Amino acid sequence: MSHYRFDAEKSFLAKLYWDTTGALQTQPDPTRAPRIGVVRDRTAPWASEGWLHADADTFTDHRASDYVVSRRKFQTQFWFGCYETDGQHDYEIRAAGVDDGHHQWKYTSHRLDVSRNGYLGVYSTPEEPGHDVLANGSMIWRLERLPTDKLLPGRAYGPIRLVSLHGKSVKRLNEDGFPYLNENSGGEGWLFIEIIQVGVARP
Repeated sequence: MSHYRFDAEKSFLAKLYWDTTGALQTQPDPTRAPRIGVVRDRTAPWASEGWLHADADTFTDHRASDYVVSRRKFQTQFWFGCYETDGQHDYEIRAAGVDDGHHQWKYTSHRLDVSRNGYLGVYSTPEEPGHDVLANGSMIWRLERLPTDKLLPGRAYGPIRLVSLHGKSVKRLNEDGFPYLNENSGGEGWLFIEIIQVGVARP
């Protein structure tokens, strides 16, 4: 029977970019591959928070005081916890930190998952990093074409397909001006992954 084994040595921190070209790249080009970040929005009555934003940042309200809770896209770093089974590698993905250590950031260790309608967001979870993902029914992801055994800090890799546990390739869905990531609908795209650190046991 197959089982997942957590491998801290192959787990890593990275910055993520969304690429619609599918072309091989060696460095992030914001004009072709905008940064993916987590958003916080306290200006909306439903307090829209935690969705992934996958385009240029037209979301952040730069007019608001830095100390007022408002609309913001965080320059998010993500943790990829590596699990191995039968020679294949899958990942539990969690929000880690942000580039600027912003005081409003509160999503560290929130897990990447999908809503009932297939939208990608980060959700709080009681499970510790490295837990038994099968026993807990956790969302894990496959990164198609990522050279798991050869990752180097400071290097970037792409194009990479992000595939959910449901076997669906993630797409970008523009809805009401917001560039969501969704496993059901949207335009085709790929991840571009910039490695920050390898051998990271937790976010």
